[in-house]
Amino acid sequence: MFGNQEPAGRRHSINLFIAVDDTDNEESIGTGRLSRMLAVELIRKGLAGNIGITRHQLLVHPDIPYTSHNSCACIEAIAKCAAFHEVATICREFLTGNYHDSANPGLCVINKDSVPDELRQFGYRAQREVINIEEAREMAKGLGVFVWWYGETGQGCIGALAGVGLRSTGNDGRFIDLAGIRDLKGVMSAGDILRQTAIHKILSVSGEVLGNSEVIDTQDWIRPALLDNNAVLRVKKNGNLWIQADGKNKKAEKK
Repeated sequence: MFGNQEPAGRRHSINLFIAVDDTDNEESIGTGRLSRMLAVELIRKGLAGNIGITRHQLLVHPDIPYTSHNSCACIEAIAKCAAFHEVATICREFLTGNYHDSANPGLCVINKDSVPDELRQFGYRAQREVINIEEAREMAKGLGVFVWWYGETGQGCIGALAGVGLRSTGNDGRFIDLAGIRDLKGVMSAGDILRQTAIHKILSVSGEVLGNSEVIDTQDWIRPALLDNNAVLRVKKNGNLWIQADGKNKKAEKK
């Protein structure tokens, strides 16, 4: 997958958060898949290497227009220091080129080490409040954050800003793309899962670290959570096997 594909000149690189939202309609591919395609495009152009992509759930409310589950996606990418504006331009062009009728895409790009606390608080608010578009844009302007929107309303700028804020907490969302996770199939040992992916550790719902010999039924769908800035797979007992503990939102991820 993407975990080991990094641009040349690593010591002169920065980590970026690239968040997108409201990119789809009822018939199109979802924001999650589009974010993965965007990561591939950045790699293809030699601009950035994808560390992982997370999905973040936002508020579901009648006053908020959304396609299915109102979630945004955030890519963490390694890029050359001088490539920030080029990365932002390519992302904007990619979203414009993959625009779907009735969508209102938004994009936010920021240095991982420069996320202001206001954005983190904004992300939390977007999970519990209906936020006005103008408020979001004024906040971004005041903070000097790169944000772009398109479509009739540009509603996606809210989710894009929230996605960066939530990803920067290190404790929100689940990985929809991470080295190796989409290749996991069937029943596997915990040790093999850790060796074949960038998952940091596997925990039971009671907080115990699983030993390498424990057996897990992947159900062909493993999406670790972002906890303490690490990818953590949380599992629960299902008979003699372990299964992912928080897999109930599988349908929320449009492939």
